[in-house]
Amino acid sequence: MTSNQNFVLSDSQYKAISKDETDLKQIIHALNRNRVLIAKFSLISLLLSVLIAFTTKRVWQGEFQIVVESNNSKSSLSGNSRIASLAGLQVGNNQLATEVLILKSPSVLMNIFEFVKAQKALKNNPIENLRFKDWRNGSLIIQLEKGTSILNLAYKDTDKDLVLPVLNKISATYQDYSGKRRLRSIELGEEYFINTISKYKEKSIESLRKAQEFAINQDLSILQGESKIDMDIPNSINIEAIRVQAANQIRVIDKQLEQIQDLKSNSEQIMYVASTIPAMAELSEQLKGIDTGLARLRVTYKETDKSIQDLLEERIFLIDLLKRQVRGFLIASKIDAQARLNAAERPEGVLIEYRQLLSNAAKDKSTLDQLENQYRNLLLEKARREDPWKLITQPTLLPTPVAPRKKRILAIGLIGGAFIGSAAALISDKRKDIIFSAAEVDSIGGWPLLAELSTDLKKTWAEAMELIASGPLAETEGSTSLLVIGEINEKELKEISQPLKQFLKGRELTITDNVSEAIKCSNLIVVTALGITKKQELIEAKKKLLLQNKPILGLLALNNINSTINIVS
Repeated sequence: MTSNQNFVLSDSQYKAISKDETDLKQIIHALNRNRVLIAKFSLISLLLSVLIAFTTKRVWQGEFQIVVESNNSKSSLSGNSRIASLAGLQVGNNQLATEVLILKSPSVLMNIFEFVKAQKALKNNPIENLRFKDWRNGSLIIQLEKGTSILNLAYKDTDKDLVLPVLNKISATYQDYSGKRRLRSIELGEEYFINTISKYKEKSIESLRKAQEFAINQDLSILQGESKIDMDIPNSINIEAIRVQAANQIRVIDKQLEQIQDLKSNSEQIMYVASTIPAMAELSEQLKGIDTGLARLRVTYKETDKSIQDLLEERIFLIDLLKRQVRGFLIASKIDAQARLNAAERPEGVLIEYRQLLSNAAKDKSTLDQLENQYRNLLLEKARREDPWKLITQPTLLPTPVAPRKKRILAIGLIGGAFIGSAAALISDKRKDIIFSAAEVDSIGGWPLLAELSTDLKKTWAEAMELIASGPLAETEGSTSLLVIGEINEKELKEISQPLKQFLKGRELTITDNVSEAIKCSNLIVVTALGITKKQELIEAKKKLLLQNKPILGLLALNNINSTINIVS
């Protein structure tokens, strides 16, 4: 659903719009009045532009494209970010901006700058006072293609024959720089590895030496074991295992001794215990032989038989002997285990310190191995050949000069001259302090405009006076005074006053430029001339009239600019 809305401007809005329109008209009129001045400025500026356009040396430009980071850059070394960082090589595309800044630096381009200076000197066009930075910023354009690693480079010079040689030298310098930069990075990496490997060799040997000396001083090397880091250290820390083994063996032997102590002389269990001891094998076999003989004799003889009794006595003797020997063996084994247990014991903290020494030695050895492997990879990378940065386009000279752009210079000169002329015209009008429009009079005096009389249409003045007499003056009584502000020709004042006096039919009409005389009349009309009267004159007259508190009937404005007449009745 739609509805029509009526927008009504308030008085303040209407006045603001009217004022803007009036100001714009005044500016247009001011420019129109001073069109000759504006034309002079425009012509002078255009002539200067023509002079500049046709006397300025032509500037020639050449360009080429090069890939800053070639496809071969992802080498075996670059694939290992850790090695690449140690060697000083940059991996990835996040360094392109830094690379471009390096390519713009004097370290890369200074020889090109010196070449240009030398060539200019040979052609009697020396540039001795030119700084590198000014030459680079004024002659070189170096930019990365957005989102790529392609570098666009352009060179400008007034010497057409110098453009291509400079571009060729720059492209060769960049390609040479790409190889030198890689080799320099590798050289730095090689120097780093040589120094670091030498340092860690000494450090690894020192850590091994400390571990050995500590092992010898603490009697650790005499224990059985196997080194995990170096055969120079005869044991890895198995002392705890040896101690536990010896302690467990002592407990077993003590248990066995208790069992033997409780056995009777003729106990069969002594034979089982002896059978577990290799040294008692001979006695055990003799007992087995006696038991075999007894079994055989008992088949034939009675138990009281002398032969059986003799074997039984011999058996008792062997069992007793076996018991003594087993007990002695176990005691000897216990003494041996106790000795090993005592040998495995060390003061508190010794084993912890030894473990730390071995750990340090292992870490140093591992670090040394890694450095040596990385150094070998770096040497392989050094031996590998890599293509220089690839040129996408060869250095090319543009067929036409890029400067000066004559049409643009002429257009700028003409527009600039017109602008300067317009500004000069407005400033000139401002300095003259002359009123050129009725609107300016209204803004200063605030008096209603009765008529704007054109000096080109004097024939219409009589009609205008008749309308004023029958209009605003018809409702008044008494004498009327025309207060002249500014220098107005007496003839023109007569051409105004005579028809007005005739239409007033006997009422008194005076013409004066004196405010004191003018206020003696009942009615007061201000007469001024546009384009002649100054603002200050109008302001002074207004001040005097305000002091007298005399109402003004209206304003007559003579205008020798416009060809129209505006009458307010």
